[in-house]
Amino acid sequence: MANKILTPVTLWSDFNDSLPLQENIEEERTEEKILLRSVRFFGREIENSRVNIFAKFGMPADAASVPALLLLPDASRTADEATIRFFVRKGYAVLMPDYRGKADGCEEPFTVYPDAIPYANYVQAGRHLDYAEPTAKETSWYEWVAVARYSVKYLRSLPQITKIGVIGLKAGGEIAWQLAATSTELSCAVPVCAGGWRAYRGINKFGDAAAELKMDDERYRFLAGVDSQAYAQYAKCPVLMLCSTNDERFDADRAFDTFARINPEQSKSFYFAVRYNGHIGKTGMEDLDLFCDKYLKNREVFVPSPAEISVEEDDGELTARVKFDPNGEMKYCEVFMAEDCIDSSVRDWTRCGLKRSTEEGDQIFYLNAFRQSSRVFVFAKTKYSCGFATSSKIAVKRLEKQYSNMTEKSRILYSSTDKFDSFVLDRFDKNVLADCFLDSGIPPIRMIKGPHGIEGIYSAYGLKLFRIGDPRFRPESNSLLKMDFYSANPNIVRLCIGTVKGGVHEKYYCNLRLSGGEYWADRVLAAKDFKTEGNKPLSAFSDAASLSFSSDGEFCINNLLWL
Repeated sequence: MANKILTPVTLWSDFNDSLPLQENIEEERTEEKILLRSVRFFGREIENSRVNIFAKFGMPADAASVPALLLLPDASRTADEATIRFFVRKGYAVLMPDYRGKADGCEEPFTVYPDAIPYANYVQAGRHLDYAEPTAKETSWYEWVAVARYSVKYLRSLPQITKIGVIGLKAGGEIAWQLAATSTELSCAVPVCAGGWRAYRGINKFGDAAAELKMDDERYRFLAGVDSQAYAQYAKCPVLMLCSTNDERFDADRAFDTFARINPEQSKSFYFAVRYNGHIGKTGMEDLDLFCDKYLKNREVFVPSPAEISVEEDDGELTARVKFDPNGEMKYCEVFMAEDCIDSSVRDWTRCGLKRSTEEGDQIFYLNAFRQSSRVFVFAKTKYSCGFATSSKIAVKRLEKQYSNMTEKSRILYSSTDKFDSFVLDRFDKNVLADCFLDSGIPPIRMIKGPHGIEGIYSAYGLKLFRIGDPRFRPESNSLLKMDFYSANPNIVRLCIGTVKGGVHEKYYCNLRLSGGEYWADRVLAAKDFKTEGNKPLSAFSDAASLSFSSDGEFCINNLLWL
């Protein structure tokens, strides 16, 4: 049995979801026209004992019939009433089960798993999370998907429920992929920040060939029966895949490979949240709303196909050509480029300028790459008049010649003329729902007008810059880092430089005290001004992979450059 490779079909062919639920409502109340319940019902049976599922449920209090969302959080999180309320206000019934099980130091109700499967509890998962030993059936994922299967059954048992969709966040998104392939009850599925290819974590798609995945029987078992890309081809309902370009959990270069495996006859769409790490902003949420409106509320919504992108030479210049869905009215298109960095999580995505439109309706964008770059990565984001946005795959091209629009080395890491380019968000400890959805009422990054009418960049989430590690912007030895700050009130800004050497990550900090006032305060720092928590100084700025800025107060930055 140890070498038995189970596919999505054979793994789930004998799954029994016909056992009675035996629902028990532990609490029920109505607040702000929302009916809220804490419920328990039984899941699958293991050795004469059944999984005791805990979930939270909400729906519009006066609804006679309503579509439902099964909401699956990340594996480290549990049922969240704030998230339930958020989606109930959009007109859905929402069931959010706890599948993480028993958690250390947590007194909240949780799903109780039989003693025979302790690894179904997230804190006890161990190797059952990332290894199929002896088969895919003895993994945490099998038990979590089983909870989701019985959760769908519970929703179907409620008389008010019409259609059912699933939204899965991060690990919950990987469960959503399996559910979409194995359940016939779903009208749509939305995996969020779940790109598949867990077996390939730490192995970049465009990395060194020597770092390829070492295959053995166990890896074949995991890839065939657990990884999401194996399930994509079996999806039985429309799928919207929402990802972030700088996600640390999976290689964004592989995300579109998962999407491409979905049956082309199945309705599907794909979107990248640019420069986000495991989070989705306003545009992604708009896509989610429109997609669910279409497939759960029967509203007329045009779902465009992802744009097609290619890297080519145009009159001696390096460019990207973008083709759009001819069935939709394209509102605008943006193209983003990164250079050389094979690790997608730390890429500096820069917006590219439009060169021209073609007679065929395509658009050509400049790729102004650094003269010494060896390859470029590029993708397109396209917004249509219907409000839906899609993204292309990430295309890559090795640069084996010089082009006339290539650029030279630069000392300027950031200037306000760049507007929102280059910076990513640093912290997600506030204004984030379910550790995934950014508060759409708060601009993630904005420009603040400071003294003399000069603008600077600011984010309540903090700012991080990967550009500091790019060859085009890498400093000379003994360089100094100069920047201008504006803070109307006294403030302390915490800077952090992240380094990676031999696979070892380190962080070096520097706290800058700003006195506040209507003036731009310039600061010049040397590498030795940055120290670890253990007081070890940074040896050189050339070791930096990232630079971040955060503060409890409001501040903005301009003119970040090397001296």
